[in-house]
Amino acid sequence: MPTKRSSSSKLCRKTSSNNFPPVSESEKNAISNMFKRIESDSILKECNLCHEKLKPSLLSDHQNQKCSFRIKKEQDCCEEIIILDDDDQPKPEQIQDQEKAKEENEEIELICSPKRPKIEESLVLHKELEGIDGLLENEDSLESKQDGESFDYYLRNFSNALESVLGEDKFCHLFDKEDLLIIEKFNSLSHQAKVLYVRLFQRKFKWHPIENINYEHIGNDLGPFLDELFNNGFLLNETSIETYEEIIYLFKIPQLKELVRVCHISTVNSTQTNKTEMIRTILQHFKTQKSLKFHFFKKSVSDTSNGNNSSTPNYMLQCKKILGKCFKLEKNVRSIFVRALILYSLSSSYQADPNTTGQQQLLQMLMVNMNNVKYMNYEIKLNIKIFESKQSLLNYEKALDDEFELLNLLDSKEYEQAYDVFKDKIDTFKSIILDPESLKSDLKLPSYLRSFTRSSVYAKLLSIYSFEILQRLKKYQEANDLFEFLLCKENIYRLSSRSKWYERLAINYESHLKNPIKCFQSIKNGLDDRDNVIYSGRLALFSRLQKMTQTKKYFKIKEIKDELTALYEKEKYDFIEAPNVEIEGTLLHTSEFIPGRKNVFIDCSNTSPSKNNGMTISVEQVALNHYINNLGYTNGKHAETATLTTIYGLLFWNIIWDNSVYNVFVDKFQHAPLDLQTKDFYSNRKNQIEERLELFKNASIDTVCDIVSECWNLYKGYECYGVNFDIFESLDECLSLVRCFSSEQLVKLCEYMSKNYRYCRSGGPDLILWSSVTNKFKFVEVKGPGDHLSYKQMIWLDFMIRNSIECEVCHVKGLNSKRLRQ
Repeated sequence: MPTKRSSSSKLCRKTSSNNFPPVSESEKNAISNMFKRIESDSILKECNLCHEKLKPSLLSDHQNQKCSFRIKKEQDCCEEIIILDDDDQPKPEQIQDQEKAKEENEEIELICSPKRPKIEESLVLHKELEGIDGLLENEDSLESKQDGESFDYYLRNFSNALESVLGEDKFCHLFDKEDLLIIEKFNSLSHQAKVLYVRLFQRKFKWHPIENINYEHIGNDLGPFLDELFNNGFLLNETSIETYEEIIYLFKIPQLKELVRVCHISTVNSTQTNKTEMIRTILQHFKTQKSLKFHFFKKSVSDTSNGNNSSTPNYMLQCKKILGKCFKLEKNVRSIFVRALILYSLSSSYQADPNTTGQQQLLQMLMVNMNNVKYMNYEIKLNIKIFESKQSLLNYEKALDDEFELLNLLDSKEYEQAYDVFKDKIDTFKSIILDPESLKSDLKLPSYLRSFTRSSVYAKLLSIYSFEILQRLKKYQEANDLFEFLLCKENIYRLSSRSKWYERLAINYESHLKNPIKCFQSIKNGLDDRDNVIYSGRLALFSRLQKMTQTKKYFKIKEIKDELTALYEKEKYDFIEAPNVEIEGTLLHTSEFIPGRKNVFIDCSNTSPSKNNGMTISVEQVALNHYINNLGYTNGKHAETATLTTIYGLLFWNIIWDNSVYNVFVDKFQHAPLDLQTKDFYSNRKNQIEERLELFKNASIDTVCDIVSECWNLYKGYECYGVNFDIFESLDECLSLVRCFSSEQLVKLCEYMSKNYRYCRSGGPDLILWSSVTNKFKFVEVKGPGDHLSYKQMIWLDFMIRNSIECEVCHVKGLNSKRLRQ
């Protein structure tokens, strides 16, 4: 059993990628070659027809087959890694004719997830993971020697995670005596059995036929190791399968045909090859037999002779006989290891299939082993317990599973089904959120740690349920009832979402429920909630109030007519409008229009418009070309707020990763401290931030550039939320932009972002343009035909104008390319 750390190390744990077990040179050489192939395909290239960014391996197929038929709307989300099991059998609605695959292990299942990437990306990710799997199972060079045994590095990472969690004073109480005994039993298994368990743990949590369990690097005959795991309670075998639905999807087509023959199922055509239809017909046959009551539950001779009094259906016995041996991880044992891995990378988002939980963490550790991902070195300092007891952690896991169930239904667009599944659970969720004991316990946690409580997860679930289910089904009163519940004073969770709850409440009352009195009251309550409703959320509510004051019918309502004007005058804020300019761009003719793209422009800068053979470009690129070619700017970037967050991160890097702050680092894989997007970020580092701002006020621009240069050279390639080194072609280009800012402008921007990072991470102007010769710069928000400023964009532009940062709105007027040809 892993030993606990000494008391001197309980509160302060140094973390670094160097804490991982060393990887041998043979391992590095073998895997690095594979990652080089993956990395060569990781730089996205832009389609010259629709400007969709794709991996190079997909670009040709996209242009030849898909680009002329559809253009997917751009999505502002990160690529998600989906773990694909090499022998998954799809569900009925996902099953395709995959029987022509050369091996069962080559079958592909596209797992539904709340933020599923494009189909092309999923296939590339599958190939990448398949390449890793192949190396793990077939490359002898990857096996290092330890005490005369080959030692799988996945097992090393797995064991390291267990030891680290059990050695942490704030986590070890989450494992009771029985859990520790199971971990001790695991450690006492033979080396090959442990490696085999970890390899099965990485696969989807389901039944695996024995022919699909093949790991040559463990051994040619895995039978003894499977038996060892089974006898010690780590695996279940086929005798534990209880339902036909559970077993039938494990069959291949030849096995299904054998089952049809043995069970005399005449409704299935002998020549039928569609697996989906065969399974559906067989299950229907099992359920509709006239002799169901007597035939299905006769005791088998073998069972009674062995003293087994259980009633086993005859069809089930035939199914198990045809299927042969199969194994599945024991659920309760697996949950112990899943719990440890969740704690080991607690900050990572856990919106994944519960059946694949743990796989992402192990893959993440492998990336660190190979230096493909670099995380900062920092100390983990915990002086409070995030989870008071084992039960609180189990409750949190259960809430995450409920959230995944809802998100999975949304991903499948099963809105009616989601409503039916969750409508009876809503009251339970509400009672959990307002449970006095939970509130008392959770109030001890800072706001950024409350996200690890079940009440916070259920508050998020209710918010999603209201917006995505009730609104879509036009159940506006039910939605408003939930919004009002979430906005009650007793709710201490998801405070940053309160502004959108107020706004939606007002919209529903005004537009759908026709109740202007409650609409006004919702607006008033939102504007009074000054701690949580700020910036764009506040502006959205004020704009709705302004609209009401401009509508005469609302002044005829005596309950609100006096308050309406008074509240408007009280909350009135004069926003400064940014200067507007207008330029022209050549629109793609409607006969050549690309579906899915609102405005497509033609780049006529280097081609003759009459020939119409220019490249298609975005509206932002039209504006960027105009400013670079006509207004004397030497550099320009279309990166929106990312340019600002990158510069801010480089200037405040050591403050962001300050080791003196407690409870903001909880694991080794964080992209940022947990409080970065909360008000606590500024209050926890107030002295350091103000000292840095004072330095910028008095320092020369060369001193500021030295800070940027030092950070760039030390930390380029490390993970840090909001920092994207790839925006700039080089350090020199980055410094040429920094030199354009005055001390006052730099101080105002950095102070604004330090206090409100969550609200500054988006909404910034599309373009930033600068001249490395004259040091002039300008932010430009680009709007195509029919486009308007969002509230976030209005806030940013207002801030820039008030602080003497040059900015403007560029409206691109579209010219018809057909007229130009004439």
